[in-house]
Amino acid sequence: MLWIMVRKELVQNLLELRFVVCAVLCVVLGSLSVFVLRADLAAKRIDYSQNRQLYQQQAEEYGSYRDLDNLGVRVDRPPQDFQVLFFGMEKTTDRTAQIGGNFLPGFEGNFTTNPMVLMLPVADMLFVVGVVLSLLAFFISYDAVAGERESGTLKLLMSYSVPRDLVILAKWIGGYMSLALPFFTSLVLAALLINTSDEIVFSLQDWQAFIVSGFVSLVLIAVMFSIGLMVSVLARRSSTSIFSLLAIWVLLALIVPNSGPYLAEIVAPVPDVGQVQRMIAERAKALNDAFFSEMRSMRRGNFRNMSREERAAVRRKMVEGREVLQRDIHRITEEIVRDFERQLSHQVDVARNLTRLSPVATYVYANTDIGVTGVRHEQELVDALRSYQRQFARYVDEKMAESGNEGMFWGSSNDEDYAIDDMPVFNYRPENLGMRLQVRSTDVLLLIVFAVLFFMVAFVAFLRTDIT
Repeated sequence: MLWIMVRKELVQNLLELRFVVCAVLCVVLGSLSVFVLRADLAAKRIDYSQNRQLYQQQAEEYGSYRDLDNLGVRVDRPPQDFQVLFFGMEKTTDRTAQIGGNFLPGFEGNFTTNPMVLMLPVADMLFVVGVVLSLLAFFISYDAVAGERESGTLKLLMSYSVPRDLVILAKWIGGYMSLALPFFTSLVLAALLINTSDEIVFSLQDWQAFIVSGFVSLVLIAVMFSIGLMVSVLARRSSTSIFSLLAIWVLLALIVPNSGPYLAEIVAPVPDVGQVQRMIAERAKALNDAFFSEMRSMRRGNFRNMSREERAAVRRKMVEGREVLQRDIHRITEEIVRDFERQLSHQVDVARNLTRLSPVATYVYANTDIGVTGVRHEQELVDALRSYQRQFARYVDEKMAESGNEGMFWGSSNDEDYAIDDMPVFNYRPENLGMRLQVRSTDVLLLIVFAVLFFMVAFVAFLRTDIT
């Protein structure tokens, strides 16, 4: 009997105009988003490859390891394949970092990027599922019970010996399947577009992440449909149900996700970037003043009357003092920046916890991190960048020692043996899927809890509701 009722609900939904509209929107938007973002990824890959060669050539033209240490080498943000599904942090225009020997690297803005990218929302799968499909789930479910109660169909159905639990279960299964079918279709089309693309090479782990993200998307659809069914059971009229669900959608999809970061700034404030820069400048100035005061006191002696060995010893002491100064400034800068990043990370965690009340926000956190385009990916990328900076600094120090320039303030204008063919290259590898799932398991479980909880509320309310 359950399957007969499920088929009845499914066929009824499939024959309605709103299902056709929902299905067309889902399939067209899902496929079009992958097609457009695939072209964007191809352009980024070309730029990344060309810039990598250009930056290497620029570094080769320095001619001096001291210049290489001072001027550094540029590194671009490696484009992520999963941006074709979840754009996430790939939307940022900060795509280039300067790697040097004595400062912490970070990505800087790319002024060649169209600023309109930041103004308009990206129509990726996050948008299709989190915004479009969540709203369509409400349009499908708002009159599942309230509409039949108004028309008297529900009273007629319950006059037969049909258990109420089977009725509400059939309505959920049939309605959910009518939403899952077009999404599954768009997911298959997206997989075909990715698989036939020359620009995107998904590994086995990427396809596993694709399947997991599809499952998480289906769970969010279940959550939103369960909310719609719950409201439809509790509302006496379908008009009340649809207006209530529109208000809930605005709250869950717009207000809660967007207000979280602002509330986090109040709960866990962090100093602004200008204040951090002033702190670094003040500490660095104090160290510089102390260093140059010591140097002046050393030079006040009868430097010209010193022997060659004594003058060489003074120069060595000056060089050693400068190296200590550079290390101290670098250490202080790193301490201040690390402290700022710890506070900022805490603020991000507070914002995430506050916005987890919204299933849409929870879904975004889960799938962007599973797809390596989320906040965690950004933190891992910066850590990898700083690890590369340490490799680069060791490489330059070794080369200057080999060339005999480690004891000079500025180095020679040209090193005869200058060659950087063996210079380390920045290669970033995201963490494996198992670690990503472990980190985001809370969000996935929370979505499942939401789906079960809202369905159980609808289930219990239907068992107790007055059919008339």
